[in-house]
Amino acid sequence: MSRDAAPRPWQIWEDLVGTRRAARTTIVLTSDLNASIGEERPFLGIFGRWSILAVGIPLLAVTDEAALAAILAHEDAHLRNRDTNGSLNLAELEKCFELIFDYAPPGRTVSGSLFYWMLSPLSKTLGREEIRLSRHAEIEADRHAARTGDSYSTARALLLAGAAGVLFEDRAYRPLRRELLGSMAPPEPPLARTLKAALGLSDPDTLREYVQKAWDAPDDTTSDHPPWPERLAALGYSSPPTIEPVEHPALSTLLRSETVAERVRHFNDEWTSTVADHLDR
Repeated sequence: MSRDAAPRPWQIWEDLVGTRRAARTTIVLTSDLNASIGEERPFLGIFGRWSILAVGIPLLAVTDEAALAAILAHEDAHLRNRDTNGSLNLAELEKCFELIFDYAPPGRTVSGSLFYWMLSPLSKTLGREEIRLSRHAEIEADRHAARTGDSYSTARALLLAGAAGVLFEDRAYRPLRRELLGSMAPPEPPLARTLKAALGLSDPDTLREYVQKAWDAPDDTTSDHPPWPERLAALGYSSPPTIEPVEHPALSTLLRSETVAERVRHFNDEWTSTVADHLDR
């Protein structure tokens, strides 16, 4: 996502991280209700680290500039706190394992099978610890975002995303799964459905309903994100605050319409093509 296509998001990011770090960032659009930050070390790290900031089109559809700024401050905190290092190192460790298993495949070689058997209990322990550390990192990133702006703006951004997640499940993903059963042709793509569903959150009553649903949702112990009550408690809220609905979505105010249209068309066509291939088999 170039500066010409999205000057305001780039300016928000540069204001948060500074000109030097912004210059070493690539911003990409995704089809997810999410934002994330990662790092790469090109050429074995000779030229330092490069940040990859991913921002989902559905997320931009349910937030405005203030909420997006709070979310980007959250992602900046992950970089400042070196939260991305663990994922980067883990990815490099996994590549080492893949290299070993290429030369000694489990089930076909004694050494590969033995190594795989030895790693199995370790991987479960590491998985649990990774979830614990990730949840702690999310709480710290929320607190940093609140200090960068204010607690209400951060809480509002989190609850907008949480409410959208439940709304999309009800109005987009669950109906899509039903339509895919026995379908002879690809149905309407998920991104198109979520963008339609996102309009519902502009209604205060609908927003309030889905904020409460997100708040009441049980904790998924396999998720690397804490439940919403835990995240809001870290910001000083013991119950979901009343938040203002989005009047002017970031998707329509902060990005060029041509960029949005092209990316939406790309993701819709990509999904439709993939589903069509599966249905033809």
